[in-house]
Amino acid sequence: MSRIEITQRELSLRGKQIRKFLVPLAKAPGGPAWQTRTPVGSFIIGAHDGSPSASDYRDWRFSTITPGYRAMYFELWIKQDPKWYLDRAYLSIFRIEQGSRDETELLCLHCDPNEPPGEHTPYKIGPHLHIVLAEHPIPHAHIALNKCHLDDVLLSLRSLSAAMTEAVLLIREEILEAI
Repeated sequence: MSRIEITQRELSLRGKQIRKFLVPLAKAPGGPAWQTRTPVGSFIIGAHDGSPSASDYRDWRFSTITPGYRAMYFELWIKQDPKWYLDRAYLSIFRIEQGSRDETELLCLHCDPNEPPGEHTPYKIGPHLHIVLAEHPIPHAHIALNKCHLDDVLLSLRSLSAAMTEAVLLIREEILEAI
């Protein structure tokens, strides 16, 4: 059995829930816009400003509360009849290089609830941070935010969303507000 399974109806409501928990990071008062992509057997929800181009959802960005910083968020859901399961939820924060369109990734908040068993699985299946703009090996470390409460966090989409909301607030208060 997969972790974080939902019905088609619940999946159809997920974009609004994502928008709501991204409000603390977003420059737009009601949170970023969202859109879906539906490759065969999967369902992707991504956040963005304005109208996203036909580009890859990993290239969609939304402005944050901190000038010169943007964010990317998406969820990838996989069909497992009759339900859908969350494969990954990824948030990245980027610094826009002054005077250009280039950007540098600073950090990521990831969650891979259905990661296959392995050495790093306990750190990856719940919300965890990657500090990308750091020296090796730090960018590849999975800094687990809820390891001691994984069973509770992965109990449902509601409990995972609550943990992700707290992680978003941490990023806002400890990083974006401090810049």
